This record gives sequence, C-alpha cells and structure tokens, in this order.
Amino acid sequence: MASTIMLTVLALFACGATYGQAVDPPLTFEVASVKPAPPPTVPGGRATGCWRGTGPGSMNPSLYTCLNATVSLMAFQAYGLKSYQIGPGYYADKAEFNVSAKIPPDTTPDQIKLMLRNLLAERFKLTFHYEKKEIPVFDLVVAKSGLKMKESLPQPADAPPTPFVPENKLPKDADGFPMPTDIRGLRMLRANGLGRIVAGDVTMATLTNFLTNNVARPVTDSTGLTAKYDFTVTFTLDSLVGGGAIGATDNAGGLTIFAALEKQLGLRLEPKKTMIDVFVIDHAEKVPSEN
Repeated sequence: MASTIMLTVLALFACGATYGQAVDPPLTFEVASVKPAPPPTVPGGRATGCWRGTGPGSMNPSLYTCLNATVSLMAFQAYGLKSYQIGPGYYADKAEFNVSAKIPPDTTPDQIKLMLRNLLAERFKLTFHYEKKEIPVFDLVVAKSGLKMKESLPQPADAPPTPFVPENKLPKDADGFPMPTDIRGLRMLRANGLGRIVAGDVTMATLTNFLTNNVARPVTDSTGLTAKYDFTVTFTLDSLVGGGAIGATDNAGGLTIFAALEKQLGLRLEPKKTMIDVFVIDHAEKVPSEN
C-alpha cells in the first residue's frame, strides 16, 4: 500500500514538473504590417511574391516583404509547396496584400516559413487540409549507361556569391549561347531554338525542381545521388512542356530534353503514377485582423 502511494506521489510530481516547464512561444515576426495592396497603376505584370529584404535582389537581412501576394500565394511559400500541390481555389484567390515584417538578422529560411505560417493563422485565421491525389509524374533515375556528371569541388565557406550578369552582356560561343563564368547554381540559356542548362554546385533537388516546372509533370528523384554536381546539357526548346516524346532520341533540331538528359548526363526520366498531397484551403478571412 505504501509503495502504491509513493508511486502515485512520484507520478503527480513528475506531471507537475512537466506542466511547470517553460514552453517556447511560437516563432513570430517581431513587427508585421499587413495591408491591402493598391490596384495596379498601369496594365501588365508587376512584382508578386515574398522575399527576404525589400524585394528581389535585396540584401537587407532584417526585413521580410510580400508584395501583391494573395493568401494562397503566401501559404504556398509558408508551407514549401510544389506547383503540383496547388489545390482548388488557388487561382480564384484574387485579394492581394502587402506584408512588411521585421526579423532578426540571423533568422533561417525555415524559421521565416514558421513565422509566415503563424501570421496567416493569426491575421487571416487560415485553416487548411491535405487531400491525396494520384497524378502522372516523371521519376528521375540514373540511366543504365551510368552517370556522366562530375561532382562539384568543395566551395570555400567564405566564397563570395557569383555576380549575376544578364545574357545580353555575356560573350557568346560558336553555337550562339551566352557563356557565363564561375557558375554556382542552375541557369537556363537559349539560342537558335535550343535550350542549355549550365549548372554548378547543384543538387538533384535543384534539377528536379527545374524539370518539374518545364516538362509539364512533377518530377520525383529516385537517383539516390546526394552530392552536388557541375554539368551542361543542351536540348531543343520545343521538347519542354510536353513537346517531346518520352525516350525520343532527337528531332530536326537536336536532342529532346529526355534524350539529352540520358545521353549527356546519364539520367533518365521514367513515367509513372504516384500519390501526392494536395494543399486545400478551408477558410481564410477576406479582411485580416488589425496590425
């Protein structure tokens, strides 16, 4: 009996200690202003999206900005969604907002996503769910002929970022392609009906993301490759966005994207079907709560 009482007391003490522990508050922006975006003053496109800093190319580490962004677009950014995970209502969401938020300079990209999620929940009362859906995809695998890319050399920790030079400012090679130097990242170039991917120090995730946006289907990665690679691959532009037959070797202008990946990089896109999670918004306030 005494031992039973002692165990009960110890259990209650443990529960009390647990409940007494400090709980970290949710990550939120230090200050965040959310205002309806003014209507465009001129017809045509305008900057839309969310960036660290005051806009594209900004180096301000303590400011996070969304311009002309719908709730759907902000959710797309906050939850790290892929384009094929967009659910019903994404394109019907028309109300746009400007967000200006203060963040600590050492905030990581993942922390910013959490802050944006909390802002959407607090200001817009956002609720959502995921739905399973089967869709056709391409699975990126290493071809039977073997990998033909080379691994990138390690980059110094203090290496400065590669300056971006517009295509029209670059010298051209014999095929008419611009020639960027010191490539880190993935860059798409065009010349004479052909496309060329020039990449340096990139992962398979970067390549599959590019392909997802350019071959009309989501691309999954089953290569098993975890290193970073340098490579160049050239193909016909009309083979992008579903323009080329899977496995086609070439056409009148050159290799399709499918054939070029296999012949030049040793990678293959194989068609299959898979289940994905589609992001569906259940509710979002049309007018956010006050700043």
